[in-house]
Amino acid sequence: MNFCPIHREIIHPEAAGGDASPQTKKQLRNRILPLRDAIPYSEVLSSALAVREHVRSWTPFRDADCVCCYVSVRSEMPTPGIILRAMESGKTVIVPKVFGNVIRFFKIKSLTDDLNRGTFGVLEPVDSCEEVDPAVAGACLIPGVVFDERGNRVGYGKGYYDRFLSALPESIPTLGLAYDCQVLPEISCASQEDVPVQFIVTPKRGVFRVNNDS
Repeated sequence: MNFCPIHREIIHPEAAGGDASPQTKKQLRNRILPLRDAIPYSEVLSSALAVREHVRSWTPFRDADCVCCYVSVRSEMPTPGIILRAMESGKTVIVPKVFGNVIRFFKIKSLTDDLNRGTFGVLEPVDSCEEVDPAVAGACLIPGVVFDERGNRVGYGKGYYDRFLSALPESIPTLGLAYDCQVLPEISCASQEDVPVQFIVTPKRGVFRVNNDS
């Protein structure tokens, strides 16, 4: 059972008697982040394991020689298990580092030796890591606060991943990682600057292609 206490209201506000009026990105963050933060540790562990296995069996990830992945922080869907499994299988793993208003990607070989606490408290690659063009990746795993069924995402408001995704070749599969309570039917406040992901993975639903038909 998903812990998110008003999960049904968020997904189907009209069915749960909730407010179905459009919300701003800030309102969505204020609504979803406390739910994500409140997920019990036992469910975090089981969800991380489920998502790790879903990702490992996802064809673009399985077949990729190089994968691009965020390093999870706070209550984001954990990625250390995914990164470790990718390294163990011989894949090149590249993770982001903030430079001004953009993120660049660097190859890491160890979660303990190659990462230091950086911008916003996120673990980032140390200076000795080799920079790699994410355009060579076979799959990219993307964080977010809120996603919808069309792949739209709301992040933390800094625009790093929107800028990154807008420059990434469309041929590279992008996968948003989320708990089930982070996926809404629609984000009505999505703008043209918001770049959708192509796939989403949750513990219960596994990997699914988004419906991005206009």
